[in-house]
Amino acid sequence: MQSDFVTDKIPERPTAVALGVFDGVHRGHRAVLKEAVSSGELEPWVFTFSEKSMPTGKSGAKRLEPPRLKYGIMKKCGIAHVYAPDFAEMKDLSGEEFFRKVLIEHLRCKKVVCGTDFRFGSRASCGAKEMTEFCEKYGIECRLVEKVFDGGEEISSTRIRAAAERGDMAEVSRLAGYPFCIEKEIVGGKHLGREFDLPTMNQHFDEGYIIPKFGVYVSAAYIDGKYYPAVTNVGVKPTVSDGKVPGAETNVIGLSEDLYGKTVLVFLLGFVREEMVFDSREALFERIAFDRANAEAGAAQWIRDHGAETAEILGI
Repeated sequence: MQSDFVTDKIPERPTAVALGVFDGVHRGHRAVLKEAVSSGELEPWVFTFSEKSMPTGKSGAKRLEPPRLKYGIMKKCGIAHVYAPDFAEMKDLSGEEFFRKVLIEHLRCKKVVCGTDFRFGSRASCGAKEMTEFCEKYGIECRLVEKVFDGGEEISSTRIRAAAERGDMAEVSRLAGYPFCIEKEIVGGKHLGREFDLPTMNQHFDEGYIIPKFGVYVSAAYIDGKYYPAVTNVGVKPTVSDGKVPGAETNVIGLSEDLYGKTVLVFLLGFVREEMVFDSREALFERIAFDRANAEAGAAQWIRDHGAETAEILGI
């Protein structure tokens, strides 16, 4: 992904560089980003890896969000640019080679900012101790940002993934600072909802990204700059499909226009119930109508209380 924001160009002036994978750009990550941003005359940059090539130790973990949202949050934090090369280009560099060739020569770094558990160099051989030593050797300011804690435990992408997989959207939102978000293009379905005056929009999950616990959620859809209360089913729609491909199916309250081809953000606010198999389509859509009626007030309240704040964090 290349743009004016995500670029491999050499900076025009000295930089403060925030280092990390930043999956989810949660509250702990944003503490690192804000430290880089608050570095006076230094231009704040991020060094990370391209989404398609994460370090070996991270490759087994499902991603939390697509690059557009990730980079949008960084931009709203005040980051000027992101350098995100493929991991393959960096994996054989020693710690000092990475420090000298990437941070100093390519990024013109005068201040390094990272978490206390950041690892770098071939086979992740270097950590905070080596980072401090290299900064001293090359005359670079070093800022190691302490972990941010919640409930006595550090905030981490791992905790957020686990919360999403058990459907605990309150914990996801608390740890990340914003709700779990599905940002995908609306694709065609079977149009069964229209028969019952309950049209739904369908979104598929990309391979490699986290899928929340199957079931029904109170949700909010962000479409063309406006929030709408909604109810979302995450799963395989066992009543009306072959039950093999998971996706998200959302009924938006107060909007009936055709959204096919548009990219829509759906925020999962709270888990309602497990995905169920119904005896008939009529029974399925009767339950969707029931869930929709019960979801509307809670979704509308979230939009009033937290919608603007969430849009500001995500840069949408």
